Amino acid sequence: MSSYLDNVSGSTIEDLKENKDFQKDLVRFLSSERKNFSIDELREGGVDFMVDEYVEHMRGQDFNEVTALKDLSFAKDTTTRETDRLAFGRLMETWDNVDGVGTGYGKAAGDFGEAILTSPATLASVFTGGYSKLGAMAATKATQLATRAAVKSIMSKEFAKEAAKGFVKTAVVEGGLTAGQVEVQESARENTIEDYQGMSLGEKAFTVGLSAGFGGTIGGFSRGLSTKQADQVAINLMKQSSNITASKQKIAKVAVKKLSKIGSTAQGRKKVNNILNKMNGLVDILGQRDAKRNPLDPKRVAEGLDIKKNILTEGPNINVTTGLSRHTLQGITAAALEVGEKIKLKEGERISTALAQAINDGVIDRKSIDKIIDTYGLTREEFGYVFLSDLSEAGRTLGAAGQVAKLIKKSELSEILNKIEVLSDQGVGVYNDRLAKEVSATIGVEQGAFGTAIEALRQADSVRIAFMTSQLGTTAANAMFSTARMGIDVVDEVFRQTLRTGYTFATTGKVPISNFRAVTSGLRSMSWNKQDALLIKEMYKRDFPEEYQKIFYDINRAEVSVGSDTTVGKIGSFVNLANSAVDSRFKQAAFYASLDRQLIESGEDGLRGFLSKNNSLLDLPDQAMRDKAVYDSLDFVFQKGYKKEDAKGIPRFFINLHKKAPFVVSGLGGMPFPRYVANHIEFINDYTPIAFVTGGRKNFDKIYSGTLKDPTERMARQMTGISLISGAVYARASQVEFDENGKAVSMNTAFSDMQFGEEGQTKKLGRVAGALAAHGLLGDLIVRYHYDLPMPKPSQLSRDVLQVLGGLGNMGFDKGLESDIRKAFDEGDFRGGLGRRVADIIATFTYPVTPFKDLQGQINPEASYVPYTRDLMLGDGTQKEYNLLYAMFTDTESLNRLVRFLPETDLVQYTQSLDGRKSTVLYDPIGGGPVRARDPITKQLLGIESKKAPNTLQKNINNLNLKEFLLYKKSSVRNPSLDILVRYGLSKTLNNDFEEYISEPLKEFNNTMMFSEASSDEQVMLLEKFMRKKIRAMEAHYQRYFDELNNKSPRAAASYVRNAFHIEMNQALPGVTERSVSYASGGEFNSVDEYINDSDTIETELLRRQDIMKLNALQESQIKR
Repeated sequence: MSSYLDNVSGSTIEDLKENKDFQKDLVRFLSSERKNFSIDELREGGVDFMVDEYVEHMRGQDFNEVTALKDLSFAKDTTTRETDRLAFGRLMETWDNVDGVGTGYGKAAGDFGEAILTSPATLASVFTGGYSKLGAMAATKATQLATRAAVKSIMSKEFAKEAAKGFVKTAVVEGGLTAGQVEVQESARENTIEDYQGMSLGEKAFTVGLSAGFGGTIGGFSRGLSTKQADQVAINLMKQSSNITASKQKIAKVAVKKLSKIGSTAQGRKKVNNILNKMNGLVDILGQRDAKRNPLDPKRVAEGLDIKKNILTEGPNINVTTGLSRHTLQGITAAALEVGEKIKLKEGERISTALAQAINDGVIDRKSIDKIIDTYGLTREEFGYVFLSDLSEAGRTLGAAGQVAKLIKKSELSEILNKIEVLSDQGVGVYNDRLAKEVSATIGVEQGAFGTAIEALRQADSVRIAFMTSQLGTTAANAMFSTARMGIDVVDEVFRQTLRTGYTFATTGKVPISNFRAVTSGLRSMSWNKQDALLIKEMYKRDFPEEYQKIFYDINRAEVSVGSDTTVGKIGSFVNLANSAVDSRFKQAAFYASLDRQLIESGEDGLRGFLSKNNSLLDLPDQAMRDKAVYDSLDFVFQKGYKKEDAKGIPRFFINLHKKAPFVVSGLGGMPFPRYVANHIEFINDYTPIAFVTGGRKNFDKIYSGTLKDPTERMARQMTGISLISGAVYARASQVEFDENGKAVSMNTAFSDMQFGEEGQTKKLGRVAGALAAHGLLGDLIVRYHYDLPMPKPSQLSRDVLQVLGGLGNMGFDKGLESDIRKAFDEGDFRGGLGRRVADIIATFTYPVTPFKDLQGQINPEASYVPYTRDLMLGDGTQKEYNLLYAMFTDTESLNRLVRFLPETDLVQYTQSLDGRKSTVLYDPIGGGPVRARDPITKQLLGIESKKAPNTLQKNINNLNLKEFLLYKKSSVRNPSLDILVRYGLSKTLNNDFEEYISEPLKEFNNTMMFSEASSDEQVMLLEKFMRKKIRAMEAHYQRYFDELNNKSPRAAASYVRNAFHIEMNQALPGVTERSVSYASGGEFNSVDEYINDSDTIETELLRRQDIMKLNALQESQIKR
C-alpha cells in the first residue's frame, strides 16, 4: 500500500501533494483511459494542475450520476491496466478519509456547481419539479459504493466480505428508488476501508439534500412558472372565446342570408337542396363515426336533428357533431354554394373534382377561394369538410349496390380521396388522411383479404419504425441538433434582415423600419415569451383541432403509416414520448417565431402586440401566415411533407410509397424515414454552395421545396452555411497532428469524429451532427487541402458524400435489402447477406430495450462487448436444407444478429457462447481489444458514442482516408472459426507490428525511404499491403493450429471443419459435390445432406466432410487443366 495512505487522516489534499507516491498515483489515474491526459500535458501542467483535476473529478463523482457510472465502468474494466485501477482505488480511499481539500471555497463551489448543473437529472428536474434529482442522487451514491467495491476486489480481497458484495449488488439494482441508500454506501465503505468511522446523520442529509435540493429548486421554479403560465393562457383563451362566439354569430347571419337569397328562385332552391343533402350526409357519416368511438345518448339518437332546418335558420350555436357546430355548418354550406357558383358547378358533379379542375384551368385561384373562406369565418380545415361530403355522398349507395357496382363505387371513392389530397396540395382545405380513412371505414369500404393483409404488414412496419426512434439517445441527438439549429436560426435571421433592408433601400431608396427584433423571435419563444408561445399553441389547438392533431401528433419523427389514435399508433406514441415532447417544444418555438416575424414585417408589433388586442389566430391579417408558420415548424424538425412539383416529385413518391407499401421503402430500400431523408438533403442544399449548382442563381428561389421560402431566406441560409463551413474548418484543423517543426503530418480522426485532448477518447458526432455532417466533410477537405494532407480517392469521397446525404445516424438510409437479395441470387448463398438483412430488420423490434443493455454495459464493462455474430458451427453437425424463415430462429448467425440488442445475464445468453456464461466476443484487429461501446450510457443521455483514443495504425488509416471495415472485411478470412482467432491474434499484435514497420527504412524502396517520406498514394499502397500480409500470416498460423488440432482431437476442431465445408459447398462447381459424395459412399448416396446425416459419430461426420472437400479439390484441379 502506498505510503501516503498512512498520513491521510488529519491531512488535506494540499498537504499530500508533495508526496511522490501520491503524485505517481495522480499520473497513473489521469493518464489512464478514464481521463486520457498525455504525459506531456501532465508534465506541462505540473502537480497543482493534477491535484485540481483530481479534486474536480472526485467532486463530480459525488454529485453527477454520469461521472459515477463512468468511474464504476472503469473500476470493473479488466481490459484496462490494473495499475491504473489500483491507483484510482487509492485515490478514492484518500478522498474518503482526508479532512479537507484546501483549495478554497470558491473552487469547491465551482466544482460542485459544474457537477450538479451538468448532471442529466438536474436538467430533467426542470420537467419533474426536482424529484428526478433526488432519485438520481441516491443512484449516484449506490454507484459510488459499487465502484469502491470493484476496486477493493483488486486492492485487498481479504476485506471484501461476501455479504458486502451481495449488499452492494442489491444497492446497484435498487439505486435511485430512495435516498435511504446512503446507508448502503456506509455499509460498503465499512467493509472496504479499514477503521472507517462513518458519516453522521447531518452529513448524510447534506450529501443527498444539497444535490436534490438544488435540482428541486430548479425543477420547482420551472414547475411553478409553468403553472403560472398555464393559468394565464387559460384566462386569455377564455377572453378570446367570447369574441370568437360573437364573430361566428355575425358571420352565421351572413351565411343564412346568402342561402336565403340563392334559394329565392326555383333554380337556386335546387342548388341549395343539393348542397343541403351533401351536408346532411356529411353530418350523418361523422355522427356514425363518432358513435363508434363515443356512443351517443339513445334519446338524442332517437330524436335526431333536422340538419336542413338548422342550416337555413338562425339560432344558438349548438354542437351538431364533433368538429361541426351549427354556425360552422352554415358557413360551410354558404361557402360551398358560392364556390360552386364561381366554378359553374353542374348538377350531379362533385365539388372536389370540379374545383381541382377549375384551379388547374385557371377558372378560380387560391386567393379567390381564401376570400370566400374568410367571408364565412371558416378555416381551411373547416372548408375541407365540403370535400368529405362528396365522400359521404358516394358512399351512401355503396351498401345497396351489386358486386360490379360496388367495385365501381370503390374506385369512385378512391378518386375522391385523390382529389381531396390534390386540393390540399393546392392550398385549398387541409387533407387529413386519418379522418378520410375513418369516414371511408364508416361508409363500409371493406378492405378485402388482400387489403387486410397489407394493413397488417403496415402496422407491423409502423411498430418497427416507431421502435427505431424510441431510444433516449435518439431523443438526445434530436434535441442537441434542434438546439444547435436555434443558434443557426438567429444567424439566418441576422443575414435575412440585413438582406431585406439592403434590398428595400436599393429598390426604393428608403431605409425601412428596423426589423431586427425578429432576430430573437426563436430564442424568445423558448425563454421570456414562452407563455405567449404556449398560448399560440393552445389557440391553434382550439381553432384548428384537426390540423393541430396532424401537425403535433400524427406527424412525428417515427414516420408510421397509421393514425396516432390506432392501437399501433398509440404503441408508437408511448415508446416515443420523450421524442414527441422534444419535437413538440421545438415545433411550438418555430411556430411562434414564424408568426412573430411575419407580423413584425407586416407592420404589427409582433405577436406580443397582436395578442394584447385579444386576437386569435382567426384574426391574422392573412391566413397564409399560418400556412407559413406550419411550414416553418415542420421544416425546423425535418418533418415537412412535399408536393408533387417539389424536386420533380421524387421525395413525395418515396414518402407515399412508404405509407402504402410496408417494408418496401423501409426494408427493401433501407430507408425507414424517407421524409426525414428528404428534409435532411434539403437542409444540406440550403446551407451549402450546392444550392447554386442544383439550380443556379436564376432559379435560386425555385429549388426544392421553395414555395414558402423567399430568395432572401435562401440567400441568408447560404451565408449562414458559409459560417458553418468556417466553423467546421476550425474544428477539423484541431484534429491535425504537427511535427516538432510545425509541419502537418496527419489528420487523426474521420470527418464525423472528434478527439478531445492529445490522448482523449474519440467522440462519434455523426448522429448528433445530422445534416451538419456535410459541413464537417467540406471542412475536412478544406483543411486537408490547406495542409497538403492526403485527399480521399474519388471512390471513397463518393461513399462519404452518400453517407452524409443519407444521414449518419439511425434515421438515414443504407444500401437496403434489395441489394442483398440480388447478391444472394448471384452467389447462390441465401444464408449470407439476405438472411442477415432480414434478421437486422426483425432486430429493430428490440430497440426499446437497448437503453437497458447500455446501462448494463456501463455498470459491467464485459456486458458492453459486441458479440461475434458469424456462425461458429457449434451445433451437432446435422446438415439441413436452408430455409429463410426457419433460419431466423435456427441459423446461428441470423439469430445472433436478431437478438444482439438484448441485455444478457450469467444465466441467459442470446448469442452463441463458448462457456455458457458469456457471449463469444468480437475482437478489433486494428484498434485492439474487444469491440465495445465505450461509456454506453452517454450514447443514451447525449446521443454521442465514444471510442478509445486512436492508436498509431488508426491515425494513419484516418489520415489516408481509408476505412477500417474495408481493410479487414468479413471476406478477409472466410472461415468464421479462423476469423475469430485471427481477429483476436491481430488485436494483440497488429498495432505494435505497424509501429515497428514504419520505424525502419522500407524494404519496398530498398531501405532508402521511411514510411512517412512516401507519398500519400504510396502510403495507401504500403498500408494495404501490410494489412494483407499480416492477415494472411495470422490466418496461416491458426490454420496450422487447427490442422494439428484436427489430427489430435477431431471433435475440438469440429467448428473449423464444418465452416470450411460450408464455404466449399457454396463455391463448388455444379455437379462436383454430387460426384464426390457418390465416389466417397461407394455409390450409396448422391445427396450430400443424406450422406452427412447418415454418420453415426461426430468423428465420422467430420471425416466425411473432409473427404468430400479433398475429392472436390481433386476434381476442380482436373477441370482447370
